[in-house]
Amino acid sequence: MRLWIDTDVGTNPDDAVALLCAAGHHAVDLVGVSTVDGDTEWRAEIARTLVDAAVVPGPRLAAHDVAASQAEALLAIGPLENVARLHVAGAVPLRLGVMGGVLRQVRHRGAVRDVEHNFGTDPAAAQAVIGHTPGVLLCPLDVTVRMRPSASDLDDLVGAAPVLGPMFDEWRERHRGEGVPDDEAAVRLHDPLALLALVGEPLVTIERRALTVDERGAVHVDPAHGRAVDVVTDIDDVRAMERIVELVTQSGAAAQ
Repeated sequence: MRLWIDTDVGTNPDDAVALLCAAGHHAVDLVGVSTVDGDTEWRAEIARTLVDAAVVPGPRLAAHDVAASQAEALLAIGPLENVARLHVAGAVPLRLGVMGGVLRQVRHRGAVRDVEHNFGTDPAAAQAVIGHTPGVLLCPLDVTVRMRPSASDLDDLVGAAPVLGPMFDEWRERHRGEGVPDDEAAVRLHDPLALLALVGEPLVTIERRALTVDERGAVHVDPAHGRAVDVVTDIDDVRAMERIVELVTQSGAAAQ
């Protein structure tokens, strides 16, 4: 699979893990990366330290960048501003993986969430993508929140990719400083799960749901008015975590 990734890497370490997983996956040819959600030049610099692929800061992203890469799929693991713009230009590949949205309320980082960050940051873009872009596979927060690595998993990830160590530490300390309970300040690997689902790893259950997105970025199941998209509804979280560690290890070995 020739894959383009659109990411807000630098805010949450799971984006970095997803990029490393893509680089280490034998079935993925990572042909490009774009950045989104402000500070896109800074995010692009981080992406360049992680993967050997063309990286385009979001404001400079054009339809021809994705078209020239001959990407067969796009993985969106940040707010959907870039993807919505590419859709208007007819440049979104036929397969689109999206980490975002909430189908069932879930407690996450100290609060009960019915709007997930990526959708809530740019609700209009989320509405456009879910409402009109073909080939969507949605991986929502209420499923990805289960992707909590153990202490051993974190040690293995940092051992394979030492660059992740400071990212994990900063994430935990930042949320503890915001008063988030220790258990909820733990790292969650949302975005790597969206990658595994998109590439067809047999670790997820996928069902069709008719969805709408409202002006806040909240997702609703609406059989009467919604658009049918594929949704990850269940996961083998143990095997998925094992697979993520395997892929980051492979990425580290390939980089040596």
